Amino acid sequence: MTSIYFLSLRQLQSRWRIAALIGVAVVPLVPAIVSFAASDKPTALELDDTLINGLLASAILPIIALALATPVFGNELEDKTLANLTLTPLRRWQIVAPKLAAAVSVAIPLIALSALVSVFLAFEGAELSGGQRAAVATAIGLAIGALVYCAMFSWLGLVSRRALGVGLLYAFVWEGLFGTFVDGLKYLSVKQYALSIINALDPARFDGSDQTVIGVTTAAIGSSVVLVVFTWLTVRRLRRMDVP
Repeated sequence: MTSIYFLSLRQLQSRWRIAALIGVAVVPLVPAIVSFAASDKPTALELDDTLINGLLASAILPIIALALATPVFGNELEDKTLANLTLTPLRRWQIVAPKLAAAVSVAIPLIALSALVSVFLAFEGAELSGGQRAAVATAIGLAIGALVYCAMFSWLGLVSRRALGVGLLYAFVWEGLFGTFVDGLKYLSVKQYALSIINALDPARFDGSDQTVIGVTTAAIGSSVVLVVFTWLTVRRLRRMDVP
C-alpha cells in the first residue's frame, strides 16, 4: 500500500499540474489585496459572501479537488497500467485507500493554506477583528470538504473518461446553483457541509447573510455518508470493471 501511495503522489506532482494548482490557490489573494488598497473597506459580511462562500468554497475547493482526484485512476486507465495493480494480491480497498490518500495529501494543504492566508489578509486589510479565527475555521471546513470531494472525484475518474468536464458541471451547476438557491438540496451539497462546519467553528461567519447554513450535525453526518459511500463505490467499481 505504501508503494502505491508514493507512486500516486509522484504522478500527481508533475511540474505543470502543481504550477497550475498553485496559480488557482493564489487567486483568493486578490480580494485580500483589494481589502488593503480600497478606501471603502469591505464588511465582514461581504468577505463571507464573496471570498469564503463565493470564491473559496464555490470555486477553489472543487477545482483543486477535481484536478487532483480524477487522475489517480484516470491516468492509470489512459496509460493502461491499472491492470498491473489489479493483478497484485492486494485487495481492492488496499488499492483505493492509498490512491485517495495521495490526492488528499496534496489537495488539503493547497486548499487550507489558500484559505488561511487569503481570509486572514482580507480581514486585516479591511481592518476587521476576528480574522485569525475566520481563517482557521475556513481552512478546517474546506479541508473536510476537500476530503469528501476527493472521494467523489476519485470514483468519477474511474467511471468516466470525461471526468473533468462532468466534475466541473457538477461543481458549478449542482453545487453552485441548485445547492445554493434550492433549500432542500442544500442537504445534498458538499459545499454546504463545508460552510456549515465553518459557521460552527466561527459563528460570526454568515451571520445576517442571505446564505442559509445547514446544521453542523447534519453536515457531519452528510460528509461521513458521502465519504463512505463513494469510497465503497470506488472499491466496488474497481472489483467489477473489466480492466484493459
